[in-house]
Amino acid sequence: MQANWTYIVLTLCVLQAAVFAWQEYRRVNKRNLTLRMLAVIAAVAALACIALPIGYTGNVAKMAKHKTILLTDGFNDDSLSAVDSNIVTTEVNVKQAYPRAKLINSTDELSRNNQLHIYGYGLSRAGLLELDSLPFIFHPASLPGGVSHISWSNHLKAGDAMQVQGVYNNPSSKKVKLVLKGLNTGLDSVTLAPKAQTTFNLSTVPKTTGKIVFTLHADTSLQGYIPVEITSTEPLKVLMLSASPDFETRFLKNWLTQNGYAVALRAAISKNKYNSEYINIDKLSLERLSTQTLGKFDVVMGDLSVFSSLSPGETDALKQQVADKGLGLIVRSDSAGKASWLQKQFAVDKPSGKEPAPAQLIIDGKKSAVKLSYGPSHIIYQDGTLPLVKTTQGGVLSSSALFGSGKIIFTTLNNTFSWMLAGSKRDYTALWSALLSKAARKDNVVKNNVEFSGLPFVNHPVLLHVARGKASPITVNGQTVASVQNADIPFEYNAMYWPPSAGWQNMEENGRLSAWYAYAENNWKAVQAADKISATKKYAGEHKITDIVTKQIHQKVRIEVPKIYFYILLLAACTFLWVEAKLS
Repeated sequence: MQANWTYIVLTLCVLQAAVFAWQEYRRVNKRNLTLRMLAVIAAVAALACIALPIGYTGNVAKMAKHKTILLTDGFNDDSLSAVDSNIVTTEVNVKQAYPRAKLINSTDELSRNNQLHIYGYGLSRAGLLELDSLPFIFHPASLPGGVSHISWSNHLKAGDAMQVQGVYNNPSSKKVKLVLKGLNTGLDSVTLAPKAQTTFNLSTVPKTTGKIVFTLHADTSLQGYIPVEITSTEPLKVLMLSASPDFETRFLKNWLTQNGYAVALRAAISKNKYNSEYINIDKLSLERLSTQTLGKFDVVMGDLSVFSSLSPGETDALKQQVADKGLGLIVRSDSAGKASWLQKQFAVDKPSGKEPAPAQLIIDGKKSAVKLSYGPSHIIYQDGTLPLVKTTQGGVLSSSALFGSGKIIFTTLNNTFSWMLAGSKRDYTALWSALLSKAARKDNVVKNNVEFSGLPFVNHPVLLHVARGKASPITVNGQTVASVQNADIPFEYNAMYWPPSAGWQNMEENGRLSAWYAYAENNWKAVQAADKISATKKYAGEHKITDIVTKQIHQKVRIEVPKIYFYILLLAACTFLWVEAKLS
């Protein structure tokens, strides 16, 4: 049939060429006759090539290895080609979004004979383990909008501030308001810039104890739950030493009292004579500070001149309690010029000149709401110290250093009561809560320390890292979970558990009870995506395709010539004949 069609087309085209050439030859005007004859032949030849399949034989390189595409959540349709055929997925939602993909039960079904490409956010850490070192090429999707990184302390003591820190990815052109809520009440908020990844820090002081679940919202969109277990404790016992009455000591004593701290105040009246006050604490003798007396407190605070005026016996007792028993010290800088062991790591620079204008302070990473006049003095940073309060220009106003098992906090701030006078109780509370919590003596109660490789989600394997002294059964929700000792860390045991439902999970080990929280799958979507992208990139970098070499095979095939060339030739020939006829 094809041969007959070719003969018919060729016959008709030859007859047409002969007729059109005879017409041109018969014209009286013989000008450009040769060009006219060539144009006629070219036009008829173009018609023939349009009607007939014109092609040639050439070499095409093909790949010896077949390509398998694994689609994961977040993939982009535009990244796939129409010729891609072996497309699979392990996720039902991906199958619904892209029906061409074949749904497989697990990554175990992937063939090692094929070159694997993964599109989307990638696989979880557990999913990557199932690949058993199978190499692949990763095509990561863009990070979605939302909270991509988040951290907070899961266990707090009553009165401690809860800090929620993280990174928010905002690809939109509008600002986003991030709100921390508890019992549907806004506790803290921050506005984030558009088209940027911004770090944030939200804080609150929980008023109740027990297991509490806070929430984090971006405008009206729920990002995820923030579970915290708050334990009730004995009130922090604070000993205040004062050389003379001042507003800073007075306001601080009142604030400690109002917030439930146990406070004892020793104020000097004259040499070796003191006046004592006791609030929320039993009376005890403060005439002489012994190791027994200091052992009843968690924090001792006062001016540098007060500590410098202590007797040698009191100084030795104070050093022993701090170094051996973990007592905390908060030392306020003053004009005392006497050298002290307390200031060894806290050199103070007192530049001359105009006092800086009041400004906002950075308290434990968060900017104060109200400005404060902080004076010209600041602490010179030294290795081994940790700045706690700074100016916006980076000057250190409060810093911490270890002294044995205890901590010494040194501060140049002496008029924080100005915040209280200005009605900024929140800034005042944030400052002194941070300093007291950093300095306070730590308890030695043995707890079940449970850590995770990532946020635990329902119906997903959760790898528990349990720190314990000896092997003992681990039960979660009444179910015994097998554990394996960590080869690198002898006192750590790893256990795998699949939470059947979202919420608090109760765990018992060696007679100790603890709880941790499993999140619903729609919680922290951007965090899950960021974690998958990071883990998959790391795996792909460690398992590069080296053993699967794609070898090119050259195969001869027939290649069709595009018809557009013949249409152009026909149009050019006809145009020449028309123009030549008009000009003749």
